[in-house]
Amino acid sequence: MNGGLITLKALQQQLLGTQTAFVSYRLPDKSDPETIISAGGFYIIPRIREVFNGKPGFIMAPFLKSQPPLFLDAELTLRGAQFPDPGIRRHEVFAIPECTIAVPDKENYIEKLRQVITGIGSGIADKVVISRPIEIPFREVQLSIPLFEQLCLDYPSAFVYLAWIPGYGLWTGASPELLLRVENDTVTTMALAGTRDAGSLAWTNKEMDEHEWVCRHIEEKLAVSGSIEIFRSETETITAGMACHLKTGFKTIIEDNNKGKLLEDLHPTPAVCGWPEKAALDMIKDAENYDRGFYTGFLGPVKSVEQSAFFVNLRCMQVFQDKAIVYAGGGITAASDPAAEWEETVLKSRTMLTAIGKIQNLAYF
Repeated sequence: MNGGLITLKALQQQLLGTQTAFVSYRLPDKSDPETIISAGGFYIIPRIREVFNGKPGFIMAPFLKSQPPLFLDAELTLRGAQFPDPGIRRHEVFAIPECTIAVPDKENYIEKLRQVITGIGSGIADKVVISRPIEIPFREVQLSIPLFEQLCLDYPSAFVYLAWIPGYGLWTGASPELLLRVENDTVTTMALAGTRDAGSLAWTNKEMDEHEWVCRHIEEKLAVSGSIEIFRSETETITAGMACHLKTGFKTIIEDNNKGKLLEDLHPTPAVCGWPEKAALDMIKDAENYDRGFYTGFLGPVKSVEQSAFFVNLRCMQVFQDKAIVYAGGGITAASDPAAEWEETVLKSRTMLTAIGKIQNLAYF
């Protein structure tokens, strides 16, 4: 270290676009972000359960289990928005990738939803989560740096992150959904499914059914993981950005050697995939003409097998050279209305779009 102080934003700006990987994150209801930096970059781990490999760091797991998760060793960990300058400077420039994702228009997306609803009606699946990429102008990649700060301000109860992954690109988001928290021998998770506009008055049977499928999935996975005395909370309504969701919490005690397998079994939940899982995955592959990548995967810091937190990668976007892709989706059932499902993706996309609008209007750069 050179003895001076440097802001987090300045350090992020120095590292972005180099071969030095970093992730900055802010845990829900915490004030200070943490930043992990590694010149060695993210590397592949064979299976999700190997996240507890004895090393502290950060995991980025994609939606598809056929694609391996990435792990970043915590070579250097910094806390807060200002700290002693570690002396890292821009070097070994690594290109920001170009976007090759095809973006469906409203008519095309709604037609895909109609086909999915027909398939569900024929008994192929009970619920399928169909998503879409939304392309937006993003004139400077460096705008993602103040975007991280803006998301932290706008969504204090979300898991906010900014991850530069050389070879994979830049991802950022503000997720409302916990996948699994580990605190000593206690693990906590939640069902977060069923979405409506904050101005709506009541939940429909369709939304209640969506939520219950996720609850059943979690209870089944906890039951076979060796959990002791599973506690299920009352279902409540929470607000995340401009949307409301149904939330049910779960808590149990589990041995260390079962935690990795439980994490592996919980992903993907019916909230991001569907029910039953295999049938839903097959329908997603037919309906979605793009690779979700890390969207609807999970991510989070690993301190140890006794202290870790993992979040579903929702309300997120991927930044490219001259544009960004915001991802949004919704749970489709036999009772779904395609036009209303389109509007739900519009509602969910506002988390990122509103924050982007703020930083562009403030003209940080």
